[in-house]
Amino acid sequence: MRDENVLYWIWLSERCGAASKDAGRIAERYSDPFDVYRMDEEETERIEGISPACKIKLLDKSLESAYSILKYCKQKKIDVISYSDKRYPSRLRAIEDPPALLYVLGELPNMNDRLCIGVVGTRKISEYGRDSAYKISYELAAAGSVVVSGMALGVDGVAACGALAAGGATVAVLGSGISVVYPKEHGKLMTEIAKRGAVITEYPPFERPHGYNFPKRNRIISGLCQGVLVIEGSSGSGALITAKKAIDQGRELFALPGKVNESNSDGPNELIKNGALVALSADDIISHYDFLYHDCINYKRLREARLGGTDVEKALKKYGVSVDGMCEKKAVRKKPDKEELAVAQTPKAEKEPQRNEAPKASADRSAELLRGLDSVSQRVFEAMPVDRAVAPDGLSVDGVGIGELITALTMLEISGLVQSLPGGMYVRK
Repeated sequence: MRDENVLYWIWLSERCGAASKDAGRIAERYSDPFDVYRMDEEETERIEGISPACKIKLLDKSLESAYSILKYCKQKKIDVISYSDKRYPSRLRAIEDPPALLYVLGELPNMNDRLCIGVVGTRKISEYGRDSAYKISYELAAAGSVVVSGMALGVDGVAACGALAAGGATVAVLGSGISVVYPKEHGKLMTEIAKRGAVITEYPPFERPHGYNFPKRNRIISGLCQGVLVIEGSSGSGALITAKKAIDQGRELFALPGKVNESNSDGPNELIKNGALVALSADDIISHYDFLYHDCINYKRLREARLGGTDVEKALKKYGVSVDGMCEKKAVRKKPDKEELAVAQTPKAEKEPQRNEAPKASADRSAELLRGLDSVSQRVFEAMPVDRAVAPDGLSVDGVGIGELITALTMLEISGLVQSLPGGMYVRK
């Protein structure tokens, strides 16, 4: 922690809320957060472009929570890189809503002078997606590029594994606090990433992985990179949220094409149809940046990586990446029949519940999960029929557009409240 004002950056992030646009706007305007900390009510009221709620919270000058977080980070060797820190990535600083600070486990590579590529995709990865994500990430990292992902199950975890196996650098962006391993299956992977690169987040150390954190997290993945590669995902998948963020931020978008009759190919194929660049190998991505980053790309190692065989399954095991139950050789998109819907809508139980007990437990659990989601996701869930599956365009929620609707459905799926079915349908679990 080289920034002497890091305590006040933590205070600012706590008051505005991690991932809030208010924090980013204040960070862009005031290079020293102490200038904001010392403001009285009248001065705070004159700050333009932030919410009234944030202005009220900025009047709370208590540093107790910030001191506690800073002490914990020092004990656990968690670095804190603020917006004013010279190590803060310049591309991330330039996005519309940059994080006020980053909690870092490991050492953040110098991303300003290197080619950085985000690799994202579905959690329900196919064998084709697994092998492609691993190979492309392996070659990118071997060539000296930084591979950025979200450390999620599926494509993200495999991409990080490929970069590690190549001896390269990788960065994982969390949607939770740095001391919360999520997903729990990737504890070993997280440790390995921190050794070769960095695990980062804008959330305080013990923040739980709430569903609404992940779309906000995605802007950092794309914001750190010159380009983003999408490998597999349905039309409503979270990977497409990252793709949209990349486009909004002016990043180049790449996609791995897939068979037209497979649901996992819907997202990438749709992106390609709308102008994304086709990426069949790392060469397709690297060649696009050759003019700007020729001197920092190791073409010799790229050739060696391209020609050398890599044992995907061995590497996945070594770095603790599990794709059991997710590798589907065929994920044919089709309209669900009545039997599929009936099975999907039948709750699983290990034993026959006592009368009224199971429904109450299920309702209580759903209510608890819903309370952790944003208001839009709650409204979308309430609008979903309880007795049948529905497509996103079959839902009508006042004031909610199709983009927000798909985001909400993704968050509900992550939280375990809904299940996606073939054909882009969703059903309550």
